[in-house]
Amino acid sequence: MTAGPPFYSLGPKIMSAKILIAVSVSFLALLPCVTAAAGFPEESSSDMPFGIPIGGGSEEVDTGLCPAGARVVTLFLSAWEKEDYAAMYDLFDEDSKKDYPFEQARFDLRLLIFKPYKISSIRKDGENFEFMLSHGDWRDGNKDLKKMIISGKTFRIIMPSANSPFKRSAGDYF
Repeated sequence: MTAGPPFYSLGPKIMSAKILIAVSVSFLALLPCVTAAAGFPEESSSDMPFGIPIGGGSEEVDTGLCPAGARVVTLFLSAWEKEDYAAMYDLFDEDSKKDYPFEQARFDLRLLIFKPYKISSIRKDGENFEFMLSHGDWRDGNKDLKKMIISGKTFRIIMPSANSPFKRSAGDYF
């Protein structure tokens, strides 16, 4: 019976195996960092850095939840683009106009910087509807969100603050 090579002769092979294992473990440990820096999502991640529209490749939001409210928001955005402050003011509900004269509204509305917002989501909140408007792209670092409340009774814009048709703080968005 022949004995195998003496144990001491396996030294370089064991050392090579240890180095290979160390390099492999290091590579696997760094892989999530590399993929995150490159913008690739992890397989189990639901937070993808880009949106994939479901159904026909359309990015349009289904306005069927509140078509009258979607029409009001669209009219408001169109009037804002044209700087038609009277048309914008006419879309506010009566309670919002009660202590908010047109002259003050025109002054406040002129301070808003127009961007071509699009309806990105609609949610029912009690008897009212919340419209999330978005402009820009998260990937470019210039995404802007606005939240507009539409009355479920009158289908007019409810002013959430004394001088803006939009919610102001990030806490108001949730």
